[in-house]
Amino acid sequence: MDRTRIWNRYLIPLVENFVAPYSVLRKILPQILLLGLAVYINAWVFMVYQHLDFISAIYAGVNVVTTVGLYAPNISQMTDTEKIVLIITIIFAVGLYTSIIQSIVSTVINRSTWQDAKARWRGSHMKGHTVIVGEGEIIASAVRRLERLGVDYIVLTPSKDIANKIRNDRVIIGDPKDDKNLLSAGILEAKNAIVSMQNDMDTLLITLKIQKINPPLQVISVVKDSNMVDVFKTAGADLVIPNDDIVGRITAAAAISNNVAGVIFHDRSENLIIGLFEIKKEIKIKDLPPGILPLAIIEEDGKLNPYFEKDTLLKKGEKLVVLGDPNLFKKVKEVLGE
Repeated sequence: MDRTRIWNRYLIPLVENFVAPYSVLRKILPQILLLGLAVYINAWVFMVYQHLDFISAIYAGVNVVTTVGLYAPNISQMTDTEKIVLIITIIFAVGLYTSIIQSIVSTVINRSTWQDAKARWRGSHMKGHTVIVGEGEIIASAVRRLERLGVDYIVLTPSKDIANKIRNDRVIIGDPKDDKNLLSAGILEAKNAIVSMQNDMDTLLITLKIQKINPPLQVISVVKDSNMVDVFKTAGADLVIPNDDIVGRITAAAAISNNVAGVIFHDRSENLIIGLFEIKKEIKIKDLPPGILPLAIIEEDGKLNPYFEKDTLLKKGEKLVVLGDPNLFKKVKEVLGE
């Protein structure tokens, strides 16, 4: 196992557990500072008019605003100015205290906050990983596939629904159009990036941003409109996948034959489909219909055999992977005895 793999898989998960609390603290720091300012303003009133020391003034201010009531100044001895100032500060402070404290508590106890903090630290320190950017079911599907393949990845998504579906500490919730979020995902040290937004214009903008930040990075863009393929290639995308077009081709091919197993991308060939057939009658490779290209033989024990010749005998129980026009798949089935 190489050093990058060890660093991504073992060392980063260990270190991030110690770093995450500091990341969460940094997230709530503005709220803490605002709360401190509100407390100080209340304390200032008691220091100026009640002549209390700083600690006592803070104690008095917090008690009055929170209605605990452990400290109550003598109203008859208070000047009108002091009363007016105190009324104004209490009115504003009561709502402000409640809002800020509620926000801080909500942030701290929210599981996604900790996951986001860990994912940001992990992403900015990983190397040779895949950055998945976007929203929609395609993102969740890509994550499941990468998990099975054992590929290191970080997800950057604006969708909380997608984050909840994935539910791990490799998901950053944020706007992918923000350069800071892309950097947090580790775009500078990534091996490649997959971009798939609900809107093709957003996908295009993010593709351009990634190319600007890290030009050598391989970018795979998933688009809705197949007419946008050339635009994305001009923008620097290494591979453009027209999602709706591919789904349509699979659906149409499946209507012709139930042996469809995959497609060739739109920019490679319009009519070529990958097919999978079970061999029920022994024939030789050369007996396959013209226009059908055999890719591999799947043997009975599941091993993939890509090495064969024209006279190679296809045996019963094996499976054959081919490439060709789905209109020819019916002839393939007849030849193989399906």
